[in-house]
Amino acid sequence: DVLRQQLLAVKSQLPRRAIATSCPLPIPRRLWEHLTVAVGIDSEKRWSELSNKSLNQLIQELSQGEYKIKGKGAFKEEFVTCGGVNLKEVDFKTMESRCCPGLYFAGEILDIDGVTGGFNFQSAWTTAWLAGQAIGK
Repeated sequence: DVLRQQLLAVKSQLPRRAIATSCPLPIPRRLWEHLTVAVGIDSEKRWSELSNKSLNQLIQELSQGEYKIKGKGAFKEEFVTCGGVNLKEVDFKTMESRCCPGLYFAGEILDIDGVTGGFNFQSAWTTAWLAGQAIGK
């Protein structure tokens, strides 16, 4: 409902702008453009021309879209982050936050840095497995 209200607000406030180039959400521009194309919105279509059917399709794609990873990006923009949740604040047996019970962490959200070449993947898979096991209990 919040997403619908955001999109309807843009539709009424910026009716003459092209949908594909007027992203109202904090997501990358190229992702927004891809999502509008994915639901069949013409790149020249204006917000005022957006039908309820297209609006519903866009909301569904934004909130429930599923995507398969095919490999590295065309522009080799992959990177590994550093920094994140302090490891002293995490129970490594369950990956649960010591500060906020019921909150679990996995992967690059944690302050784990290492040699590239698989370390970050192994860390992500292992911490996700540990968190999943603990959540399942």
